[in-house]
Amino acid sequence: MGYALHALPEFSDVPWQRVINAQGKLSLGRAYPGGDLHQRHLLEAEGIVFDANNKIDLKRFRWQPIR
Repeated sequence: MGYALHALPEFSDVPWQRVINAQGKLSLGRAYPGGDLHQRHLLEAEGIVFDANNKIDLKRFRWQPIR
């Protein structure tokens, strides 16, 4: 998944910012300095809330398929 996201064109409409790790944290900062802040700002603009440990509540914000 990470490679596919890395290979996206710069102005792709794929919602890459919604990909977070299994701990509910952002991982982009290691590959792109400052990228984690950009990702966080995009997620916060969508209403995603981070806790004091820079994590999101996966039970609340994880994608749930329509059944």
